[in-house]
Amino acid sequence: MNDLSHAIIALIEYHNQPTALGRFRKVDRAGFHLQQLPLNEVEFAILMNDFFATFNVCSEHYDDARYFPATLPRRMTLMKGFKSGGYYPVTVAMLCEAASRGRWPEADY
Repeated sequence: MNDLSHAIIALIEYHNQPTALGRFRKVDRAGFHLQQLPLNEVEFAILMNDFFATFNVCSEHYDDARYFPATLPRRMTLMKGFKSGGYYPVTVAMLCEAASRGRWPEADY
């Protein structure tokens, strides 16, 4: 991992909340996705706003509804990996790419 990855992971860890059993999920790889964190909709919005401000990323093409479902349950399927009713995971790698570009990708994700 590079310095940018470490800085993004540090920001995520700052917002990280303990699970119901009091444990923290470790953010330790580029493929880790934010939906694995036990954050509610508001906490996710705060984290993403903090990301955009901290790394000076234009959020014009970012849409919360695409990545963080408000009412549908998240589930794991064996064939498709993480997906919940058409919602897609936000990974550390995606955040690194957006920070490198300075903008959220239009249609890449």
